[in-house]
Amino acid sequence: MPDHAKKGRPKKPAAKRNTRGKKAQPSGPKPRVWFMLFLVILIAGGFGYFLMYINGSAEEQPVVIEKVKPKKKAIAKNKPIPKAPEESWVYESLDKKEITVDLPNDDIKTVNRRYRLQCASFKALSQAEEMKAKMAFMGEEPNIKKVKGSKGTWYQVILGPYDNKRQAEKTRHKMQRANINTCEIFYWT
Repeated sequence: MPDHAKKGRPKKPAAKRNTRGKKAQPSGPKPRVWFMLFLVILIAGGFGYFLMYINGSAEEQPVVIEKVKPKKKAIAKNKPIPKAPEESWVYESLDKKEITVDLPNDDIKTVNRRYRLQCASFKALSQAEEMKAKMAFMGEEPNIKKVKGSKGTWYQVILGPYDNKRQAEKTRHKMQRANINTCEIFYWT
């Protein structure tokens, strides 16, 4: 029994060209090309002849240009100008008005909540320090907060506190322009 593993793959013979029965191609353009060229010249010549045939066959009509004079508006002379209306608004009357609105104290909520911006939370302190450095280059003062959770110790990179949400949003958009897209707004705790 022959050993096929040592033998390797069989070599394929090179593909041969079959040149029998084929004639040499003529080097000039094919007859179809000559026919198309003749047809284009025939159509162009026919169109040119048509244009020469109709030239001058139409009757020429004189062109009449009418000038239209604008109508003048009749202006009445010696008509008196009406008097300007007198101002009837009195500004002092607004000072004497007083508006009072009674609001119950239950409806007014004076909640002074502060906001923080949490941009990252890492397991490793070195990653949190790297994020803090990026944010410091943006002109912010981030803090790293160590939090112990059920899955171990986490290092949160936070900004704040902010007195209102608008300031927190402004800083968040600043971070987004610096390609830090992970910032979330939370209440300060």
